[in-house]
Order: sequence, then C-alpha cells, then structure tokens
Amino acid sequence: MSDIRLDSARSQADSDYSLLFPDKGLLPGLERLRLAAGGRIRGTLAGKRRSFTLGGSQEFADYRPYAPGDDVRRIDWNVYGRTGKAFLRQYWDEQELHVQLYLDVSRSMLGATRVAEGKLLYMLRLAACVGYVALCGDDRLVIRQFDEQDVKNELGPLRGRVSVSKLFRYLAEKARESESEAGRDAAADKVLATEGNLSLAHGSSSHLDMSIPFRKPGALPRRSGVCWIFTDALYESGIQETLLSLVAAGQSVVLVQVFNPEELNPELSGELRLIDSELGTGKEVAISPRILARYREEAAAYQQELKAVCGEKGAVFVPLDTSIPIKTALQRLAAVPGAIQA
Repeated sequence: MSDIRLDSARSQADSDYSLLFPDKGLLPGLERLRLAAGGRIRGTLAGKRRSFTLGGSQEFADYRPYAPGDDVRRIDWNVYGRTGKAFLRQYWDEQELHVQLYLDVSRSMLGATRVAEGKLLYMLRLAACVGYVALCGDDRLVIRQFDEQDVKNELGPLRGRVSVSKLFRYLAEKARESESEAGRDAAADKVLATEGNLSLAHGSSSHLDMSIPFRKPGALPRRSGVCWIFTDALYESGIQETLLSLVAAGQSVVLVQVFNPEELNPELSGELRLIDSELGTGKEVAISPRILARYREEAAAYQQELKAVCGEKGAVFVPLDTSIPIKTALQRLAAVPGAIQA
C-alpha cells in the first residue's frame, strides 16, 4: 500500500511540474537567480540576505576599537601593525527575506472569455518561477490569492527546497480549479447575453476597487520584505491606494501586469454586445476603425499611467504579454532593477 501511495505522489508531482513548466529546461536556470531585496532586510531567522544588524557572516561591515572583554581573535593584526592600535573587524548579519506573492484570481483573470483565456495559467507559471527562486535562496515565502472582495487561500510560510512540492501543488491545483470555474462563468455570460440582462452578476459591487481586499484585516504582510503582485490591473480605482498600503507595511513592491495581446490590440468588427467579465454587465457597441484606434490609445495610456503610479510610490512595474515565452518573461524581469537578480 505504501508503494502505491508513493507512486501516486510521484505521479501527482510530475503532473504538477508538467503543467507549470512546459519548458523542461527552465528550472535549473532559476537556481542561479535571486529576488531583489530592495535594501537590507529585517528577518527572523538566519538566511542569506544582509540585514541591518551586525553578525557573523563573511561580508565585512566596519572596524571598531577594541574594548576589554572583546574576543582577541577578531582583532585585525595588520591594522594593529600599522597604527599600534587594536581594532576589531565587524561583519554584517545575514537573515532570511520575507517574500509575499499576491495572485489576482478575479473573474477577468479566470479566462471566462476568449480575450482573457490563458492569463491565469500564465500568471501561475510566473509565480511558480518566482516562488522557486525564493525557496532556492532560503527566503521565507507566503502566497495569497485575491479577488475584488477579499484576500484568501494563503499558503505558507514556506522555506527551503523541501517546500518546492507544496508550492507547485498549490499553484497547479489552482490552475485545474480555474478550468471548471471558467466554464461555469462562460456559460453564465452566454445566458446574460441571450436574455439581454444588464443587471450585476457574480458580485454586488458596481465599481472595481483594488484596495478593497487589501483593506481587510490580515490582508497586508505582518513583516517587512518583498511583495510581488500578479494582476491584469483591470480595476477602476484602488491600485495607488494598494501600493501605498504595502509600502507603508515595509514592502518593496513589484507589480507584474499580465495581459493578452488582444486586450491592448483587439481585432473586432461589427455590432457587438460586450460583457464585462468582472461585473457581468453588458453594452451594445458598433465597432469601427475609429473606435478601435481610440481604444488602443486609451489602453496604451493606461499602461503608462500604471508605470507612472508605480514609479511615484517606489514600486517596480513590469508589463508582460502572455504571448511571450515564460523564459523570455524571466529575462525581462531580470533586466528590470528591483525585480530579479541574475
């Protein structure tokens, strides 16, 4: 019986790995990367990150004069030979980095429409890569999901390579779960379109505010560290307030906008009824070249606005197109200061 359970666990792990890493050669390269810490850190346990305090690492910090009771083995005898005065070499302490990953699982990310299809799986694959980098670096990792109402389904804290299987299982299960959710939501949207019903569905709010879930008790990290937000950023308001709250909580923030090419450059024509994937509301629109051109201008302007807001709040902004391979996306992240270090 134990052999059967072991084979089943291995089969499940292989399935999780194949779903999250279709490029089999990607994982070994991640082990050479590390997450940018945004400066010295304040951890709770020993790790590999330089902290604000002095300790016993191999990285030199400063000298201080010898005082009675100090360990004479720490005296720098070369300095003593030159100056005739005893000085001790001091070193930085190394502690763990607290890493939080927030995953947007709102309806626009779930793939209930052809335009949204693939965003969530792409986000989960990115999160698997970033989480794996954190665990290989002995950082302390926590993952949370959020939608328009709440922050939920926390995993962690995880630490070390022994936790990799838990990370992959969590993300792979969400990917499989989203497939059935997307099917149900797509069917509901068809009903709305058929009946011409413009009332709200799947929610009670008519205004999408990203800050609402982050204002709930316990939604923000309890310790300073690094926070990655993966989202399509399709919110009417609240992004700036969310960034402010996270920065005030001692976080170095990386905002990764995940979008499909068609969301910036749609290929539509004729008279259509467009359904809001978040609210379930619809609107009749006659698509013309002029309207498409205006849409592209507004979409590009919104992305520039996101970049400016992140810059003002000290956050890192990285837009990623789902049409590019994950390996290329990681290269872009490594090229952005404050995200991933090679």
